[in-house]
Amino acid sequence: MSSLSSHQFRPASDDDSRSPCPALNALANHGYLPHNGKNLSIMTLVRAMKSVYNLSTALSLLLAIGGTILCGNWLSLNLHDLALHNRIEHDASLTHEDALHGHKYAPIDVDQSLVSDMLDCSPADDLTLEDLARVRARRDMTLAVPLGGMRATISRAECAQVIIVFGDENGVAPKRVLREWFGEERIPDGWSGPKGTAGIRNTFAKAKEVGQEVARLTRHA
Repeated sequence: MSSLSSHQFRPASDDDSRSPCPALNALANHGYLPHNGKNLSIMTLVRAMKSVYNLSTALSLLLAIGGTILCGNWLSLNLHDLALHNRIEHDASLTHEDALHGHKYAPIDVDQSLVSDMLDCSPADDLTLEDLARVRARRDMTLAVPLGGMRATISRAECAQVIIVFGDENGVAPKRVLREWFGEERIPDGWSGPKGTAGIRNTFAKAKEVGQEVARLTRHA
């Protein structure tokens, strides 16, 4: 990851484009993506995700191409395009309210009460994959219609990515780091980058673990 000294945090202005995704918003807020969040090419997205989050080339391409095709114009996108409801964005987000009935776009503002609810799910100073699965299950239970197919997979992969990117060698992610990233959409102070590479295989393996734990918790709810 390139030095944060040359990528100082600048919050978005009203004219800047932002998404429901804290990962991409943080990249724009620190200038790893253009700060206005507009007209982002596939390779611009790939380079930023690889540089900061150490995503593999394959996973970066999958996310960038998928987002651009499903939400953009096939060549580029604005970050707010990713708020298109039920394309990639989904209800029962960990940190955002659901889209209002009939609205084309989902909210992009962080719901701080949901951030607190997530961080307060454990008395420890960090969160495990199991903690995040418990939050995921609790959010799923608010839905009248369960997430299915691609959006269910995305919701579980999001939890997996949190631990792969921000977890330590024991697989736990500090709450302080997650509060800054989710709550303020900034690269956490003092964070030196992931311990390993986030690839397709390890992301989907951990996402499967999340799904299994969510299913277990739901059965016993």
